[in-house]
Amino acid sequence: MHAAQVQSWPEGPRYVSVDDPSAPSDSQIQLRVLAAGVHQVVLSRASGAHYSARQLPLTVGVDCVAKDEVTGQLYYCFNLQGGTFAERINFDKSIVYPLPHHVNLVSFAASVNPAMSSWMAITARTTNLPKDFTAVIVGATSASGRLAVHTAKALGAGKVVGIARNASALEKVDGLDDYIVLQDPIAETDFSKVQGCDVILDYVYGDAAVQLLSSLARSKKPVQYVEIGSLGQKTADLPSSVLRSFDLTVRGAGAGSWSISALQKELPTLVAKMAEWKLASATPVPLKDIETAWNDNSLAREGRVVFVL
Repeated sequence: MHAAQVQSWPEGPRYVSVDDPSAPSDSQIQLRVLAAGVHQVVLSRASGAHYSARQLPLTVGVDCVAKDEVTGQLYYCFNLQGGTFAERINFDKSIVYPLPHHVNLVSFAASVNPAMSSWMAITARTTNLPKDFTAVIVGATSASGRLAVHTAKALGAGKVVGIARNASALEKVDGLDDYIVLQDPIAETDFSKVQGCDVILDYVYGDAAVQLLSSLARSKKPVQYVEIGSLGQKTADLPSSVLRSFDLTVRGAGAGSWSISALQKELPTLVAKMAEWKLASATPVPLKDIETAWNDNSLAREGRVVFVL
């Protein structure tokens, strides 16, 4: 069979012939991989930069949509140890999650990994959010931000406010109840629509975070701020007075702040919910073309890239 393997860190993935997997054990299931997404963690592992990728050869990928060729059942499969860019794989039965047949395989393979960021931010990095809470998504037009809107609603939000720079893009984000357009300079942005919010999920950070939190000074409600990404800036000069001005809890959300066991506990619910969401389209590329497509930046501009087999 074939797989995409990194055999030299500088060279990137190659489409190679590998041995077929052995017969699965009683605790495993052998699946035919149909689609696997190119997520940030996949890129990091393929370059040797990720802590979990240290040995060569390395089969690329951390998740996929796959099919049981005996029953026809579709599954979403997650394996942080990697190896999903291959035609067939033996998966432990504990890390495969059934999918209905109506899902768009390519969009689903592209979307679960970025959706994990907001799902785990709320389930693992917030506490005691009120019924019908109000959520603010900073960076709502990004792929992860768009999915965060669905996540917040699925987990009980009564209202979701999106924040980003592009007004026309914000208007098209599915599920938003209201939005704020970031101005240039950001200090001129009117953040009044976030008053009364309960939780902030931030994919942008930097000056946007400083101005947003400063606008909530004297808030009469507790606010939980969860930093997830840094699409804008990697640092923020937050005055100490802001931290003392209202009931603010600041946390980060990422693989270092929650456990893999916590993620595995949440995945069955997340996968089931996502099967009913309206997911963004993605760009399918045959796995056999990975050597030319891997560094083709034009593909990424068309949408998230998913290799199909």
